[in-house]
Amino acid sequence: MEIPRGAGASRKQRGWQLVSLRKAFAGALLLGAGAALAQQPQSQPSESQDVPVPERHWSGLPLLADEALKRGHELPLPFGSGLILTGLKDREIDVSDVRIGIEGSAQSVSDYATLGSSSDVFNANFRFDTWLLPFLNVYALAGYVHNESATTIRVTLPGPGPLPGDIVREAAIDTSLDGYVGGVGMTLAAGYKSFFMVADFNYNRADLGFDDEFTAKIGSIRAGWQGKVGGRPLQTWLGAGNWDTAATAKGHADLDDGRRLVFEADQHPHTNWMYEVGVNFFPTKNWQLFVDFAADFNGGYALILGPTWRF
Repeated sequence: MEIPRGAGASRKQRGWQLVSLRKAFAGALLLGAGAALAQQPQSQPSESQDVPVPERHWSGLPLLADEALKRGHELPLPFGSGLILTGLKDREIDVSDVRIGIEGSAQSVSDYATLGSSSDVFNANFRFDTWLLPFLNVYALAGYVHNESATTIRVTLPGPGPLPGDIVREAAIDTSLDGYVGGVGMTLAAGYKSFFMVADFNYNRADLGFDDEFTAKIGSIRAGWQGKVGGRPLQTWLGAGNWDTAATAKGHADLDDGRRLVFEADQHPHTNWMYEVGVNFFPTKNWQLFVDFAADFNGGYALILGPTWRF
C-alpha cells in the first residue's frame, strides 16, 4: 500500500486515515475465498469384482494403491492441476475494536466509532494436488483476489451544552482492494458402498498491502452419495465449513515530524460457518469438474467452480 506523506492534522491526512481504515475493513473477507473447496474424488467400487486389476500409475502413487485395486476400487489419477474460481457475496464482517494513534501509544476509538463491512469477492486460485494414499490428498494453492466492500462507519459524540443526548453521524463508503494469496491443505476421504465422507483443512496467507499478512484456517466436512452417470463417476454432497478468517488489519503513515501514525482494526466474520451443497463429475478419465454452492444463512453466499486436469 502506498503511504502518502502530509501534515498530521491536515485535511489531506485526515482523508488518508479514513481511506486507510476503509481499506482495512474492505479486506476482511478475502482469505475466506482463498480457501480451496475442491471436492476430492473418492474411490469408486467397480460394478463387477471379476474385471482385471488396472495397472499401477507410473509414479507409484498413491501408496497402497494395490490393496485398493485388488478390492475392486476405481482410483482417480494421482496428480491434479486446476483452477478454482470463487465468487463470494454479501459476507458480513464485524469490527470488534479500532485503535489509532502515534506508534507505541495507539488508543481505542471503539467507544466513539463502530464499523462493519459487507464484501463481494472474486478469487482465482491455481491448485496442484497429489493423492499420496487412496484416502489422503495434499495440495497447494496460489492465486489472486479482488474485493469490493461497502463499509459503514458510525460515530457517536457527546452532545454539546447542558441538554442530554448524543450526536450520531453515520457514513457508508464503497472500496476496492486487490491482493495475492497462497496456502497448503490436506483432505481425508472414506467411503462405504455408495456413501462417502471427506474432511478437509487448509491454511492460507494473503498479502493485502497492510503491515502484516492476513492468515486463515478453514476446515470443512462433507458427506454424500457417489456412483456413476452415463458410465462416468459422479458425487453429490452436503457439508459444513468453519471459515476462521479473524485477523487484525494494521497500517501506518509516516508524518513530517518523523513520527509514525498507526491504526489497527480487529475484525472477524459475523458467523464463521458456511453450509454447502455440491457435485463432482468426471466427464473423462483426465477431466474433473466440481460445482459447490455455500451460504452462511446471514445473507452471505458463495459459488465455487473447479475444472481440473488429472494425470
